[in-house]
Amino acid sequence: MNNIYGVILAGGSGTRMKNQIPKQFMKIGGITLLEHSVKKFKSWGFFKSIIIVSNPDYIFETEKLLIKYLEANDRIIEGGETRHVSSLNGISAIPYDENDVIIIHDSARPYFLNQELHEIANSALMYGVSSIAENVTDTVVQSTNSKVENILNRDSIYLIKTPQGIHSSVLKNLLKNQSNTLPTDLCSWAKSIGIESYLVHSNPFNIKVTKEGDLEIAEKYLDLFNKLETN
Repeated sequence: MNNIYGVILAGGSGTRMKNQIPKQFMKIGGITLLEHSVKKFKSWGFFKSIIIVSNPDYIFETEKLLIKYLEANDRIIEGGETRHVSSLNGISAIPYDENDVIIIHDSARPYFLNQELHEIANSALMYGVSSIAENVTDTVVQSTNSKVENILNRDSIYLIKTPQGIHSSVLKNLLKNQSNTLPTDLCSWAKSIGIESYLVHSNPFNIKVTKEGDLEIAEKYLDLFNKLETN
């Protein structure tokens, strides 16, 4: 492996949060969600550069917020209308080579570990694509019209999270075989051309701040996550 590049998606508008402030600028423990992710990427120390994909309407605010964190190789660029387009914009800003790894992360997920970044990078190098994932513990059903049709095997069902990693050789294959569908993440994008992702088990606090109430839950997780991180 030559280099590892990071892409942080921060293009939210705050619509589902019912808040005038985009979620990447909402705060937990006194700093924004976006800062949590950038600080973690920087503390890991293995990224050649980091690309921040920003909501086009908030480029200036993003630059002002992150000026104390970013270095010469890092960039802030405009995102697109969908998550996938924003991911493509971030990827296109990276000078990746034949044997590099790109790690993509949603800024709405503040709680991930350096060890998980290690595992994502290593498994992307070994298997091509990797993703943080959580095995479900509840009973999972298939339903139509609010009626249970089938009980699914929860032992084989996982919730896909970020960060996710991809090897540059797989990425080039994906870019050559673009479909008309818009993948929701690297895992579904790779699966669209038959490539399976390796799953890295998530820590228990990897919540995505998306809807009302999530920020309050994430705030309550902060001390617990910090204890986990220091153990």
